[in-house]
Amino acid sequence: MIIETPRRLWRHFLSDNLFRNSVYLMLSTVVSGGLGFFFWMICTHIYSPGQIGVGTALISAMSLISTIGLLGFNSTFVRVLPNSKNRNNEINTGSILVIGVSAILAAIYVLLIPFMAPSLSVVNQNFWYAAGFVIIVALASINSLSDSVFIAYRSAQYALITDAFITSGAKLLLPLVFVALGAYGVFFSAGLATSLGMIGSILYMMFIFGYKPELKIDMPTLRDVFRYSFTNYIANLLNMIPALVLPIIVLDHLGAPAAAYYYLAFMIINLIYTVANSVAQSLFAEGSYNDQVLRNLFKRAAVILVTIMIPACVILASLGPLVLDFFGKTYSAGGSSVIILLAVFAPIVAAYYMGGVLLKITKQIYSLMFVNLAYAFVVVGLTWLWVGKGLVWVAIAWTIGNLVAALLAFILVVYHHRQHLSIEKLSNRPELRTG
Repeated sequence: MIIETPRRLWRHFLSDNLFRNSVYLMLSTVVSGGLGFFFWMICTHIYSPGQIGVGTALISAMSLISTIGLLGFNSTFVRVLPNSKNRNNEINTGSILVIGVSAILAAIYVLLIPFMAPSLSVVNQNFWYAAGFVIIVALASINSLSDSVFIAYRSAQYALITDAFITSGAKLLLPLVFVALGAYGVFFSAGLATSLGMIGSILYMMFIFGYKPELKIDMPTLRDVFRYSFTNYIANLLNMIPALVLPIIVLDHLGAPAAAYYYLAFMIINLIYTVANSVAQSLFAEGSYNDQVLRNLFKRAAVILVTIMIPACVILASLGPLVLDFFGKTYSAGGSSVIILLAVFAPIVAAYYMGGVLLKITKQIYSLMFVNLAYAFVVVGLTWLWVGKGLVWVAIAWTIGNLVAALLAFILVVYHHRQHLSIEKLSNRPELRTG
């Protein structure tokens, strides 16, 4: 039995696309996170704290701009590519638009730095620094987009190779190469590593999946996917609001130490959220291949989530405070209660992820926008009201917002399903048939 169980698990891994892609996406995040830890350890030993501070701010700006520049095509690719007969046109059209918008946003950011963030003016020191920032941000957006292609193709192992090994592996070497650039070297090391991952992704897409890059926007394709992409884009922006606003609220009301406790607690709890996100993305891809088996897919995804998340939540709730001890006793004292609460209620966040994916699969994008708006409003509103009571109440606000969004999502999914069944029953009534 001891030998048979791993064999059965391996056969299941090979035969079940949902399970296999979920595992690959989890591994990608875990390996990237582990190598990322060593990247920052190397950087802190060869760059000054001031250079690290500016470099991390530029890396955060790169991540934010490249995410905003996706225009919803990351979701669109997962939804439309599985059954598409026009994949090249769709990938090329989305990629050109994303890289163009990301480059424009990056250029605007560079121009505004002297007025909005003078401490980051290292980017404006010369033309090549500014041009490098714009190019790297644009390429980073394509790297994120290519992950969606691999997920859509049921081949998340290539996301593992490009993100975890190529990108994160390069990060370990590049800080030593660009140390002479100072703060810009921190950013450039991370950005160039991401660009190398993007090149690897494009090569895999070309040689394994037959992708043919073209500098061409196919207007019929754009018209077909525009509404789905744009509404997904708005829904994604609404989903990002709490992550952008909560740190500012905590900093303004509770001070810098509390903001640090908050950041570390959420960084650790994201290990569990990664499990939920990986399974949700795999469900999104599988559901896009065949909507008729969505109920069975959801059940399988739920089993995977319960099997992995429940033990992980118990372990993190127990060991989270000890992990914070590595950063210092003050971090443990300030963030332990937050980690325990977030770990215990992490399944609620998973339910929100799953509900959102079901809305995407069934193309209820306006409903998804409503759900994400409610999520942002509840989380930010309750945080604003309760932040004065301490970080635990911020975690409670976060949990309630996710609970409200999850409930709304599943209510809308069930309502849509019943409406669909009612229409089918009416269409099958003999007196309504023609011919």
